[in-house]
Amino acid sequence: MKKIDRKVTVGMSEELYEKLKKLAEEEFRTVPNCIRHILREHMEKKLKCLGDE
Repeated sequence: MKKIDRKVTVGMSEELYEKLKKLAEEEFRTVPNCIRHILREHMEKKLKCLGDE
């Protein structure tokens, strides 16, 4: 089965973007990849707390 990706647009402050950019560089990731990684980790934690995983 082929994975289907959805594209989204997210607005953020320049300050937040610069922090994400710095974090991405430290982890050898692109900014979009860094955002996906952060969202994935956050959702996994939330789902564990809710018992939905």
